[in-house]
Order: sequence, then structure tokens, then C-alpha cells
Amino acid sequence: MKESACIIVGNTVTAICSNTDARRVPCASAPGNHNPKITPVPDPHLTISGSLSTTNIIMVSWSNAMWQSVVNRAIRMLATGPFGRHFFSAAATVGGN
Repeated sequence: MKESACIIVGNTVTAICSNTDARRVPCASAPGNHNPKITPVPDPHLTISGSLSTTNIIMVSWSNAMWQSVVNRAIRMLATGPFGRHFFSAAATVGGN
């Protein structure tokens, strides 16, 4: 079984280290382990996505500009929150069906 360890800086996983040491010691703490395989965190684990729909009679009639204002506020809150220094960008599509 292949074992991996996370390389964490502060509160953020910055890379994955696959164990190539025969002693099964995590690569970051294995003295003399000259074969660590350190790879970046895979792209699918760097993105959070989702969708929002509502049937609230007041919110259903909101204009795209009103929704965009809410999205922009959420982006600002993410960027200035506890993970802000690790937050790089956000994108949203506002539109109806």
C-alpha cells in the first residue's frame, strides 16, 4: 500500500509527499531518505465549486446586478477571512434559466 504524508505550512497543505522509504517512515521525518517524491496538491483539491438556487419569492426576482453584489461580497469575505492569504481568486456566473 502506498502511503503519503501532507506537507503543511501554517494551516495549509502545500504539497504531498509519497513515501519511498523502505522503512515506511514519512519522508519528511526520515533521516537518510534520499528518495522522497514530493508533488503539488492535485488541481481537483484546490477548487471549491457549487451552485445556488432559490424559490424564495423575493430573491427569485432579484436582478443579476443584485446577485453579483452578493457574490462580490462573498469573495471579499473569503479574501479577508482566516484563509485569505491562501485565497487567490474566485469566479461566479450570475444568470437565470
